[in-house]
Amino acid sequence: GLGKEDQAIFRHIACLFNGVKVNGIKELLANSELDIDVGLQNLVDKSLLHVREDTVKMHRLLEKLGKEIVRRQSNEPAEREFLVDPED
Repeated sequence: GLGKEDQAIFRHIACLFNGVKVNGIKELLANSELDIDVGLQNLVDKSLLHVREDTVKMHRLLEKLGKEIVRRQSNEPAEREFLVDPED
């Protein structure tokens, strides 16, 4: 399975950063505790995403799974890690 840090990076990409350049992700998460380089490589190694032309790509089904994981964090959208639905 994935470690907690890799799981967090997976959720970030699924909810916010699918299709974003690697450097953009690094800049936006620079103040986080996450090791983006290692985490991205771990996710690539496990075929959960790929990086082409410096852009992170995740299959839509995996993106949907990541968003569902976040939705299940709480029935209250404000208590979730991210807001993933426009209706929230």
